[in-house]
Amino acid sequence: MNRLTAQRTHLIDLTHTLRDTVFDQITDADLEFSPGGTALTFRRLLLEQAEIQAAYAESFRTLKLKFDVVAPPEVQTTAQIQAWFGQLDAELLEALDALTNEDLSRLHDPRGQMSPHYTVEISFHTYRESVLIFAARASVYLRALGRDVPKLMKSFVG
Repeated sequence: MNRLTAQRTHLIDLTHTLRDTVFDQITDADLEFSPGGTALTFRRLLLEQAEIQAAYAESFRTLKLKFDVVAPPEVQTTAQIQAWFGQLDAELLEALDALTNEDLSRLHDPRGQMSPHYTVEISFHTYRESVLIFAARASVYLRALGRDVPKLMKSFVG
């Protein structure tokens, strides 16, 4: 176990719990909801976040971040999406656990900008921030559906 997973795994667990609270508030029928305009459907919002997580999990194994993961077509229902997140959670933690402390300081330049200071450890925090951004977006969808925003979500993103 490296210093990141030893010190911060609880942040990932808490952040994923935050993400998962949305599933207590929605049904399969809600997955087709879009707040309007060109906004994504709720299903697509969830799948997009899962694709981002899959890309980061793979990047922590390969040290190359590419956003080219596409959700499996059979993942359609809330239960299937939640199960895929569970699988991705395990893959992400496994990939993080396999890193050494030296790996955490290696360059991890996901955007091709060759930033000399963008390390694997910083990329971990960027991933976590993506989940917080997802939670903020999901809270808008929940409010538009007239659903309660879970207390944990409110405490993180309002």
